[in-house]
Amino acid sequence: MGNMTPSYHTDVVNKDGISLLACILMDDGGVPYLETLPWLTEGIDKIASIKNKEIDFYDWSRETWGAELTLGEVKIYSLHDEDYFQLLSLDEFEKALVAWKDFIQSTPEVDLKVNIEI
Repeated sequence: MGNMTPSYHTDVVNKDGISLLACILMDDGGVPYLETLPWLTEGIDKIASIKNKEIDFYDWSRETWGAELTLGEVKIYSLHDEDYFQLLSLDEFEKALVAWKDFIQSTPEVDLKVNIEI
């Protein structure tokens, strides 16, 4: 339809073959991807607040997926089934959010791929 949509792929998947990190990053809340930038910035800012010990916990969520942010770990979970989750370190999650935000803001190119190791 003439529109490009960013996508996220990872080899790190759960027993069902699904990456919950990819799911939360791709959860656009039904808006164009550039309009997700404030949400991504909020997540990055809350991670900084946790690292600076200004807050202990933050529940960062969208339409279908959420993430419980703590200094010890990040729990990415389905808003429809909170028992369906994936755990990451706060640093891994931050690196993924920053890279995704940078990618969303980059100049669109059909074959542009960015590899990030977390």
